[in-house]
Amino acid sequence: GGHPAKRHRLESMGTKSAMIAWILIMAVLVAQAAAFSLPTAVPRPAPSALRPAPALLGGCVMCDSKPPMPPQQPPLDRRGLLVGSAKALLLPSLASLVSPASAFSLPPALSGLLGPPPDDGLRDTHALDVARMQGSLDKRRMEREERGETRKSEGVRKEIWGLVDDDSELAPLFLRLSFHTSGTYDQKTRTGGSQKGSIHYGKELNQADNAGLAQAVQLLDDIQKRHPEYSRADIYTLAGVHAVEMMGGPVVPWRSGRVDAKSNKEAIPEGRLPQPDKGTLPKTADHVREVFGRMGLNDKDMAALIGAHTCGGAHKQFSGYEGRWTPTDIRFDNLYYVFLTKKNLKYELGNVQTAPEGLEWTGLGKKQFDVYYMNDVFFMLPVDMVFKEDPKFRPYIDAYAKDQDVWFKDFSEAYGKLLELGTKDLRDDVVVAGVKGSFKTPQ
Repeated sequence: GGHPAKRHRLESMGTKSAMIAWILIMAVLVAQAAAFSLPTAVPRPAPSALRPAPALLGGCVMCDSKPPMPPQQPPLDRRGLLVGSAKALLLPSLASLVSPASAFSLPPALSGLLGPPPDDGLRDTHALDVARMQGSLDKRRMEREERGETRKSEGVRKEIWGLVDDDSELAPLFLRLSFHTSGTYDQKTRTGGSQKGSIHYGKELNQADNAGLAQAVQLLDDIQKRHPEYSRADIYTLAGVHAVEMMGGPVVPWRSGRVDAKSNKEAIPEGRLPQPDKGTLPKTADHVREVFGRMGLNDKDMAALIGAHTCGGAHKQFSGYEGRWTPTDIRFDNLYYVFLTKKNLKYELGNVQTAPEGLEWTGLGKKQFDVYYMNDVFFMLPVDMVFKEDPKFRPYIDAYAKDQDVWFKDFSEAYGKLLELGTKDLRDDVVVAGVKGSFKTPQ
């Protein structure tokens, strides 16, 4: 029989081997049952697969929508720490032992035994985004109730939320659309802006700067058909306002009454939106001031609005740029400004991902800056570096990095102003109980 301790170790090893063998046998049996006993179903694509990947074509400096991220990249919180279920991040899925079709055709009980499908990490990220956004909306609702406020647009907002509830990546996409439909204003000619919603027409929608926005326009046009009391132009701007609120940002004052363009003859010509790079930082700074100055906005407005880069990202196949500005790309916080002001962050010119496939960055790709943080790489555009380096912009950037509330206040004012450029005869949305025809700017 041998030494008792040795015999005990052998018995333990035998028990463990038997358990492993039993688990493998059960996995094979379940896989066979899935393959031969259950009907095969076509897997339902993720919501983001139902729309083209959004882009930053033309390089508009406003917030791009969230690019599709590789499944192997786990979600991060605002400090760069891993979030999500332990199962998704640590354990391999037994579903990989069977064919994808078989895994998707399993009933819930067997699917639970096999574990999540391969994209479970992305589903966890979406679930966290949605839970966080629902919390933000609930908080704002309670604040309104305490102030005795109601909003006429509540029905439309609920439908917008329903879209984002299915696909959280739509939130920054709606924000980008609102910037692009409003940022064409010219105060000298009094043309452009959000008044007519002319981005609805292909002549404007198909411009390079607006690539990736067609799906957002279509989704919101469908909502407008169910709410004819609002124009398309109203809903394009409201979607951006509500997206900011969903993502945890400030409440932005919004009013309705825009009148839609009647034909594509009223579309705004190309070239009015800001670009991210004009060759050098001084030239880029001059360009940004020229574009926003044409709208009647000042340095403070520009510095506050650029913070929309805290959400979304860019994808090279559409814009030539690649990356996310921060880990919190479906959250509206001041981490973008924190990144711009951190002294220990490493910035490197040129992301190899922007170069042609298989080549190192040698000036062939578009110029951007890698930002190294917490074992991950983010990016900044040349225009972002303008706000970091320009002595007139920098005081605002420092202030927003130190105090998110200060930024929220300035962003709400600047963004509200942007959305009303070129408009007239707008109607109040917020109604305060007991005050006839009231409008109260949310704090």
